[in-house]
Amino acid sequence: MDVRSLLFVPGNRPERFAKALAAGADAVCVDLEDAVAPDQKATARAAICAFLKETRAAKPVLGVRLNAPSTLAMAHDLAAVAEALSAAAFVMVPKTQAGIELENLRASLGPTCPPLWPVIETGRALEAAYEVAAAASPDGGVLFGAADFSADVGCTLEWEALAYARGRLAAACAAANIALLDVPYLDVKDEAGLTESTRRAKALGFTGRACIHPDQVAPVNACFTPTEVEISRAKRVVAALAEAKGAAALLDGKLIEKPVILAAQRILDRAGEI
Repeated sequence: MDVRSLLFVPGNRPERFAKALAAGADAVCVDLEDAVAPDQKATARAAICAFLKETRAAKPVLGVRLNAPSTLAMAHDLAAVAEALSAAAFVMVPKTQAGIELENLRASLGPTCPPLWPVIETGRALEAAYEVAAAASPDGGVLFGAADFSADVGCTLEWEALAYARGRLAAACAAANIALLDVPYLDVKDEAGLTESTRRAKALGFTGRACIHPDQVAPVNACFTPTEVEISRAKRVVAALAEAKGAAALLDGKLIEKPVILAAQRILDRAGEI
């Protein structure tokens, strides 16, 4: 699932659901967890069920974030919305601590279980990052819940404080060959800060970013969309390799090695050129 941007919308705000789908994000996630107060969760479950049953949008893909595993709130989620989840494109699982939690949820939802997207947001979960990423669905991914992670380990939300966590997650998701989305940028009016931090996340290996406001979608999409210059360069790399017919290839006087080729192929794949 190629997701540059994922827009969250509170599950208890059904008047925003259609607007979220029209905001230009690659994916929309209707939230039953953090965005919904405990006394509003029953209302949110009913709204989500109704919306999933009446909506069959292919783009953007539509998913649901449940409450955390092994909580009473998730039990209520499954009792209320499990049948409707077969119409969802993915299910996001917050506070995932171990791969077995995803396996148990997959078994509970049965053969119609959508792709599972775990959220890594504790120190314990980061330690199990490779296991959790491997247990996620092949066409799913992982979301980095940096705000909860920073609260759990006692660090700040500044980039340097979370560099190790982001790097470990990038490696784990690359090993599992799944997507990795960065935490939403919390200052919805700071587009420059959003763009800068998104570019840094992309440089680390993140493949997309979650958003909490429609205005964040376009800048995030722009960061994760290959430019014409990048596409042109990637095509030249692939052409030089083909012309070399298996021998060492040069482009602009520089040796083209495997990492350069793989990077070029990723760019062309994301641009729909492969």
